[in-house]
Amino acid sequence: MGRKIEIKKIEETTKRQVTFSKRRSSLLKKADEIAICCDVDVLFVAFSPSGRLNKFCSQQRVEDILQRYLKVPVEQRLTYMTIS
Repeated sequence: MGRKIEIKKIEETTKRQVTFSKRRSSLLKKADEIAICCDVDVLFVAFSPSGRLNKFCSQQRVEDILQRYLKVPVEQRLTYMTIS
């Protein structure tokens, strides 16, 4: 079991960039795993603290998944988002 840390903004720029880089790698790995195990389309988009785009897309092109998302009515889009 990992150690518990308080989730808050990291004020030091260098430390924040290093943390983003490490966690991004973990998120991309998990996105790939869920796409393979559950046979779902996954799109992960993040902008680094320096403004660089990071993306992962399974199966289809990013544009295809975004178009599918935009076709979902706005009311339903909000019900799909869960933050715990």
